[in-house]
Amino acid sequence: MDLESQNQAQTILPIFHSVQLDTDLCVGCTTCIKFCPTKAIRVKNGKARIFEDRCIDCGECIRRCPKGAKKAVSDPVFLMDGYDLKVALPAPSLYAQFGPKYSHSDIFKALQRSGFDEVFDVAWGAIVVTEMTRNLLSQTDLRPRISSACPVVVRLIQQRFPSLIPNLVPILPPFEIAAREVRNRLNHLSKRIGIFFLSPCTAKVTAIKMPLGYECSAINAVFSFGKVYRLMKRALDPLSPSIPLQSHLPSDSEISSTKIADISHETSGPPLSQHLLPIMDNLDPGIGWARSDGELDALHIENAVSVDGISNVIELLEAIENGNTDSIEYVEALACPGGCVGGPMAVENPYIARSTIRQRYRSAALVSTVPQPFLDRYQNIKEKSKPPSPKSQKYLEEDYREYKWNKPLSPNPVLVLNKDLSKALEMAERIEYIRGKLPGIDCGACGAPDCDSFAEDIVRGLSTLEECILLADQDINQ
Repeated sequence: MDLESQNQAQTILPIFHSVQLDTDLCVGCTTCIKFCPTKAIRVKNGKARIFEDRCIDCGECIRRCPKGAKKAVSDPVFLMDGYDLKVALPAPSLYAQFGPKYSHSDIFKALQRSGFDEVFDVAWGAIVVTEMTRNLLSQTDLRPRISSACPVVVRLIQQRFPSLIPNLVPILPPFEIAAREVRNRLNHLSKRIGIFFLSPCTAKVTAIKMPLGYECSAINAVFSFGKVYRLMKRALDPLSPSIPLQSHLPSDSEISSTKIADISHETSGPPLSQHLLPIMDNLDPGIGWARSDGELDALHIENAVSVDGISNVIELLEAIENGNTDSIEYVEALACPGGCVGGPMAVENPYIARSTIRQRYRSAALVSTVPQPFLDRYQNIKEKSKPPSPKSQKYLEEDYREYKWNKPLSPNPVLVLNKDLSKALEMAERIEYIRGKLPGIDCGACGAPDCDSFAEDIVRGLSTLEECILLADQDINQ
């Protein structure tokens, strides 16, 4: 975004965007305006301009800009310096940035060599969301339910499909669940704990700065894959297998038999001591979330649809809004092509990354790298996620409350012409009249993505009819 627009946003609306514009690199080629799903970009005076209120940080303009003028902004790595204990939360797609010859343990160790004291996998949070979603589907009849894991899709629904807000799954994203679990486990330490999410996604940077469905994030900063990739590559090649995985997390020995007895006394079922070695092979279902279909593979739902790529997502949401998807129970919607492996802040080619995740999904084993207390917590959640009896329903709801949205998700009516209905109708009539005067070829020479948008810009006072060069040519020829 340009400096003028940025200043306006700061003075009028407290908006943060991870997608920003470098005006020095922008040549006003109009490529970006054609692909923005919310029509949030215009070209004026030879430079692009991003409408703050319409941008959903999907990163599509980053992929399309031939000059690299659209930038993904994440936090600087030096922010780690202010914390005593530094915890990395790698997104599942981080494993796709490195070839399958590197094990999960190798990548964990490389993160520690890169400056992190501890690593906790966001895949754990993905498994928790999977179990909670399965339980939600068994308790409600509203269909289809739409995954809220992709913040681009959530913001798109707020803006273009507000009638589908009730269909969204009201559960925190995996990275937030993982971060809160880390805080819960480490809050007894007298240290300043920094939790840092490693993300392939511009929208997730924004979602942490401006959360959706909850007040504030437990994450202190977000680093793009690019900011840690080189450090990790140096750590991986060559990688010494003798580096121990240091742990500042509670070990099994720190859980006293007295505490176990106390907790076991308060809960029904087998003693908690039997859960200290849970039956769990790995976190593969959570790792699979890195690619499209991964969430559905974990859920094991028959009547479900996975869609990736922003234009495909919009097409499916239109079908849902029109009532053409009655047989669909669940929708996994991901804005990036191929899923999170295709994120605008990822490093590896998305097709290669998707293949790597498939291989890891089939063969990976993380049980040796995830601290035992977290595995215990997962096992307890998994047990409670089974379809509850009427007696246990209240307990189940209370146990999951910390991982559910606690703030209503409201529509974002930026596309509404005017809050006053009579004025909105008048503006719509003027738009239709002006639209009839335009050539209708959607050339983009005016700086708007299409003639409809240009007509709306004129009515809103953002453009003038004289900016259509085709009409100007006609006047000259006449």
